Amino acid sequence: MRFTSSLLFSAMLLAGCASAPSSIPEPGLTLSLIHINDTHSQFDASPASLKDASGEPLYTYIGGHPRLLTKAQQLRAQAAQEGIPVLFLHGGDAFKGSAYFELFEQRINIDVLNRMNIDAMALGNHEFDIGLTKLADFADKVNFPILAANIDTAAEPLLANSQNLKPYSLFMLDNNQLTPVASVNAAAGREVVAVFGLALEDMRAIAPDTGAVVFSSEIQSAQHTVDALTAQGVQHIIALTHLGHQRDLALASAVNGIDAIVGGHSHSLLGDFRHWYLGAQRPYAAIVTNPDGKGQTCVVQAGQFAQAVGQATLKFNTGGELLSCAGQNTLLAGTDYFRQALRNEPSRIAAVEQAVTERYVAGLPRTAIVAEDAALRSVLDNTYLPAVQQAYGAVISSTETEVPHVRLPGSGGSDKHGSPLAGHIADAMLKYVNQSAVQNLIKRPVQLSLVAAGNIRAPLAAGEVREGNIRLEVLPFDTPLSLLSISGAELRALLTDIISQSVVAGAHTGKFPYVAGIRYVAKQTGPATADLTTLDIKQNGSWQAVEPQQRYSLVTTSYLADGNDGWQLLQQLQAKQSDRQDIILRQQQVVLYPVKRVTAVQDSSGAQSFSARYHNSDGLPCKTEGVDCKVAAQAFIDYLKANPALLQQQREPTVTLQR
Repeated sequence: MRFTSSLLFSAMLLAGCASAPSSIPEPGLTLSLIHINDTHSQFDASPASLKDASGEPLYTYIGGHPRLLTKAQQLRAQAAQEGIPVLFLHGGDAFKGSAYFELFEQRINIDVLNRMNIDAMALGNHEFDIGLTKLADFADKVNFPILAANIDTAAEPLLANSQNLKPYSLFMLDNNQLTPVASVNAAAGREVVAVFGLALEDMRAIAPDTGAVVFSSEIQSAQHTVDALTAQGVQHIIALTHLGHQRDLALASAVNGIDAIVGGHSHSLLGDFRHWYLGAQRPYAAIVTNPDGKGQTCVVQAGQFAQAVGQATLKFNTGGELLSCAGQNTLLAGTDYFRQALRNEPSRIAAVEQAVTERYVAGLPRTAIVAEDAALRSVLDNTYLPAVQQAYGAVISSTETEVPHVRLPGSGGSDKHGSPLAGHIADAMLKYVNQSAVQNLIKRPVQLSLVAAGNIRAPLAAGEVREGNIRLEVLPFDTPLSLLSISGAELRALLTDIISQSVVAGAHTGKFPYVAGIRYVAKQTGPATADLTTLDIKQNGSWQAVEPQQRYSLVTTSYLADGNDGWQLLQQLQAKQSDRQDIILRQQQVVLYPVKRVTAVQDSSGAQSFSARYHNSDGLPCKTEGVDCKVAAQAFIDYLKANPALLQQQREPTVTLQR
C-alpha cells in the first residue's frame, strides 16, 4: 500500500512535541530510547565547522565512536538515576564508509560495536556490501541481535541458521532495567518491551548481494508482527527500521500498535542544526496517528556517521497507550578548535580562548561537549590506525578548505547547487572515458556523466589529499564505469524521475543525480514532483539545449546502469538489448565487458533485482587478483594528479535545484 504526502500530512497530529490527552491519565511505564543510525564505520570524529560568539569561523571535529560511547554511557547512567529503563538501538548501516572498513571490514565492526552495549540493531542495506559470508560472520559474532521481521532466510544457506538474525527481541522489565528474555512466558508476568526490525522491502534492487533472502512488505510484516506480539500480551512495541524517515512516517500511519519507530537509511538529523552548517530537518519526535484513529506512534532518527545521538523519553499509561514522546538529537562536540580548515597546530586557537570557546560551544542548542572513551580510543589507535595510515599512499593534491559533499542541494548548509565534490567526480569520470587510451577501445566520444550522491561516501577534509582518501573514504565501492547511449527524451525522463523521488520530505536521497557535460535546473512542483526547466549539453564549448530525439553517450557507474537505487529506467532501456560497455582494470589496463541486456528478476515476494548479462563473461571478476573495479575512484585520482590545484578552483555549477 502506498501513501501520498497529503495523506501523511493529515495523519501527523504533532511534530516535535508530545500528544496531550483531554484528561490526566494514570501513569504507567516511562521508557528511554537512546539511538544511532547510519554510522558507516566512522569510528574517528568528523570535521565540522561553526561560527564562534563573534561570528568568526571555527573549525573542529564532532562525533566518532569513542565519543558516542561516552555519551551513551552518560545517558544510561542518567536514566538509571531517574529510575527509567533504557534501550540503546542502532538503526542499521554500520558497514562501509571509512578507511577502517575498507581494511578490516566486518571484523572492526564486531570489535567496536561489541564494546558499545547496544541492545539491538536493524539490518541495513550496506550490511550486504561485502557478501553474505561476512554478513553472517558479523551477525553471529556481535553481542546484540540483528533484527528484520520482513525477511526470510530459509532458502539462503549462509544465513538460514543464524541464531542472532531474527525478527524481534523481547526485553523484560525488572527493577527498572530491561534485560533480554527468550519469551513472554519466561518473563513470568513482568512487563515486556518488544523491539522488532524492518529491512527495505526493495533491498534486492539496492544491495549488490542478497542471495536467496526474500524481503517482504514492510507494512504487512509490521502489522503481522505487532498483532502476534500483542496476542502474547506485549503492550510496548518498538520498530527498529532501516527504511528512511519518509517511509517510517508512512509506516506509522498504516500500522496499528507501534509505539515508536527508531529509524535509519535517510541519514535524517532531525531538528535544527544550522548553527553547525548541518541544516534544519523536521522536528525531532513526530507523533503520527495510526489508521485506527486512536493509537499514536513516535518517529525518530539521529543523522549519520556517529556525529549525534538521539534520546527519546516515552511515557505510557497503565493500559500501555503512548501518552507522550519527547527528546532531541544531541551533536557530540569536542574541544579541539582551529581558525583554519586545515586544522593544524599553527591554526589552533590560543590557550586564552579555550575556556571561553568551550563554554560557547557547550551552550549551543542540541550540542554537548563529550570526551572520548579512553579505552576505545586506545583500541582504535593501537590495533587499527597504523594500518589505516599506511594504506593512504601518496599525496596527489591538497586543499586549504574542506570540499564538502551533501546528497541533496540545500541540505547540510549547502546552496541550491549541492555538492562541489560530486561535480568534480562527475568531471573526472567524463575526462577518464574520453582519454585516448580508453577511446582507442570504445571508439565513441562520451558527452555526459551521471553519478548518484550515494556513490560518494565522504567529503574531502582540508589538507593533503592522498590516494587513500579517494579509494578508502570518498569512493570506496567497487564501481566499474558503464558507457551506454540514451536519447535526450530518455535522459530528461530519467533525471525528472530521480529528482522527483529525492525531493520528497524525509526521502532517501542517495539516488540524487550529479552531472558533468550537461547542466540542468530542476524545480520542485509538488510534494513528490519536480520538473526540469533547463537541460543543456555542452557542445563545441557552448551550452545548447538537449534534443529529445538525439542520442547521446553517457558514463555512469555499473550499479546505476543496472537500474539500482531508483534508476530503474536505465534497466528498462536495456531490458531487451544494450550497447553498453563496462570498464574495469586488469593489471592497471582498461578492459571492456560488453553487455547484452539487463534483466529484472522477481523473487517469491515480488521484489526485483537487476543483473547485467555480458557477451563474454558470466560477470565482472572484481574479486580476482590483479583486477581493480574501483574505476570511478581511479578516474578521480588521475584527474587530481593531472590537476593538483583543482580543489582550490571554483567549478561552474551543473546542478540547480529550486525548492
